[in-house]
Amino acid sequence: MQAYIFNIQQFSIHDGPGIRTTVFFQGCPLQCIWCHNPEGIPHHLESPGGKRKSRVQRYSIDELLKEILKDKMFYEESGGGATFSGGEPMMQTAFLVEILKQLRSMGIHTAVDTSGYAPLNIFKEVSGLTDLILFDLKIIDNKQHLLYTGTDNKQIHTNLKFLINKKIPFRVRIPLVNEMTAMDSNLKKIVKMLGENRGINIDLLSYHDLGSGKDEKFGIEKNKTKLSAPSEERLEEIREMFISNGFNVNLGG
Repeated sequence: MQAYIFNIQQFSIHDGPGIRTTVFFQGCPLQCIWCHNPEGIPHHLESPGGKRKSRVQRYSIDELLKEILKDKMFYEESGGGATFSGGEPMMQTAFLVEILKQLRSMGIHTAVDTSGYAPLNIFKEVSGLTDLILFDLKIIDNKQHLLYTGTDNKQIHTNLKFLINKKIPFRVRIPLVNEMTAMDSNLKKIVKMLGENRGINIDLLSYHDLGSGKDEKFGIEKNKTKLSAPSEERLEEIREMFISNGFNVNLGG
């Protein structure tokens, strides 16, 4: 059994508690306009040559465990562990499930960073095997979500409700892009969707343009949409909006 991985980031401190190793799985069903990992979308699985310089590598379970366990000492000292991100890690379900089982048997904390776009049966299985779900929640209006990410969000909402109802440990991560996700109209709908579930942990992730520099490097058609991040003043307004509704808010991951 092998997985396609496009990056392994050691000493990560923004993808769950403590010091972590973040593994970026290749492939994502969404194509968010603001994506900062455009090289992780499906049609870059293999490099056909030319300008595209794919870093995608195949890893077996044992090979990936070897990489993760290099930093076991730091996990133990900091309360960290391994985070599986992407792309969308649930697209390579069998591999993800197996490595989560192996790490759980070793007592290593795991987190899965997900778009939430996966069949409910897969989402349930993965959620039951990891210690923490990092759930990306972007746009509530279905038409707007389809326009800016390429998919509808009905399954995403179904999976979020499952997390809330089953009281599985999770954090909601909201990417903030002025032109698409950071508008009051969208943020108020997020507050309404989360409803009376006070105490939910929310990470506000301000947009950055690191993904734009990868367009030429990986031979990706350049996104011409002008995007911007909220100002510090606006970030504080958004933070206060969620705090006033009873949520625990963190700026950044």
